[in-house]
Amino acid sequence: MSAAGDQRGLKSVVAEEFSFSEAMGGVRGMVESVLPGLTFVVVYVVSERLWPPLMASLGLAVILAVARLIGRSSLMGAVSSVGGIALGVAWALVSGKAEGFYAPGLWINGAYLTGCLVSILARWPLVAVVAAAATGQLGSFREDRSFIRRGAWATWLMVGLFAARLAVQLPLYWAGQVALLGTLKLAMGAPPFVALLWLSWLIMRPVLRRPPAPGEREPGGGEPSDPEPGETAAGERTASGKPEPGEREPGETAAGERTASDKPEPGGGE
Repeated sequence: MSAAGDQRGLKSVVAEEFSFSEAMGGVRGMVESVLPGLTFVVVYVVSERLWPPLMASLGLAVILAVARLIGRSSLMGAVSSVGGIALGVAWALVSGKAEGFYAPGLWINGAYLTGCLVSILARWPLVAVVAAAATGQLGSFREDRSFIRRGAWATWLMVGLFAARLAVQLPLYWAGQVALLGTLKLAMGAPPFVALLWLSWLIMRPVLRRPPAPGEREPGGGEPSDPEPGETAAGERTASGKPEPGEREPGETAAGERTASDKPEPGGGE
């Protein structure tokens, strides 16, 4: 697990310590995900017309993206926000109905719901795959039944959220209840999603491995052994292959004499 780097969305599941703020991309990420939708609801309630809320929300999303561009920060969140808002605006304009603004979001929730279910049935749970990829376990996680099981539990939580969104929001969409639909969409957006990320973090934490930091030994690795005379720390002989000055050859006494067992036989050469 890594405490550094991008910890937004599902990547927060592998963080050393879970941060609700970082899971949503910080304060800026939360503002970018909530403000355009909130602006649409408020302007629609005030104007009761189609164009003002569409233009207000799209314009605000573009301003937030430009602000990120000027600040030379990551554009991923802002670009996805602009893309989602633009798609909703186009859908509403084509359909001529304000509730069309929320149609792409409903389709996306349906796609996520289907994808999560398929991943569970295929024994490649979405949360497990993301966690394994982020921790370098992608090639081995399927051999760990506990990893698969816990990943499936966490993915079922996501299935429940996407299904609940559709169950609540689709009837309001069909009924044309734009203000209520927009309000509940905001309420069922970031808050429950971050809560489920935290629960997923708790579920997956016991089966995630953290790669050792530089200089850190693997668990059970033991202390490194001292090198033999004439060897380097890596166990290799020095260039001469002989011990350093002051060290004794095997079979010599402190005075440098051969022991009895190591003296040459009569007639034998050294």
